[in-house]
Amino acid sequence: MSSKTAKAALSGAHTAGIYADMTVDGPEIGTLVVIVDRGKNLPNRKAMSKQNPYCAARLGKEAKKTETDKRGGQTPRW
Repeated sequence: MSSKTAKAALSGAHTAGIYADMTVDGPEIGTLVVIVDRGKNLPNRKAMSKQNPYCAARLGKEAKKTETDKRGGQTPRW
């Protein structure tokens, strides 16, 4: 494999975000419960106003996203 092909394969892994279609999914063996409480030390992306952060997670083909914490800034709570 050439280095251009290898770079394209590696760089393309995250281009579609967390909602990328996964072609292989394992057998369903149980239920995973995730409780999102808060975020800490998030980078400040907005200089003039508060951020509206959210939490997103993916496991296999399933992807979920929390509601945004309006004006949550760098320490949001859900």
